[in-house]
Amino acid sequence: MPYHLSPEQISEIESKLPPQYAALKDKYPICLDNAALAWDLPPYPSGYVPKSIDVYYDENAHGPAMCIEDGHLTYMEIEDPATAPTTIMMDIDDETAYVQIEGRVILNRIGGAVLPDVATNPETLLKSILKNLPAK
Repeated sequence: MPYHLSPEQISEIESKLPPQYAALKDKYPICLDNAALAWDLPPYPSGYVPKSIDVYYDENAHGPAMCIEDGHLTYMEIEDPATAPTTIMMDIDDETAYVQIEGRVILNRIGGAVLPDVATNPETLLKSILKNLPAK
């Protein structure tokens, strides 16, 4: 089901984002709505350690493709390496921190946040791999 922007959301996107990015609002409404909402927020300060990081690889994703809690990978959806995502969005502590569309960085508030070297356990990795195997 396509996501439709309200007139208020369209106005916010068009007033905050540069015109070349706002022009993509019909094709990438969720990413641009999130970018506009976070546009005026400052970058994370130097040394900021996130409690949670969620990464989304698809404009219409039903949930994150990767979740990191307290530096530990808690969920990862294995993506097809032959298919590059057209959008990447990262939330840090429930705020949009990064938006990339078609290889262009639209928003980058990561600033001085300390992104973890992700620690995972074999069980989490195995569950992610098995979830994406084709059914027999």
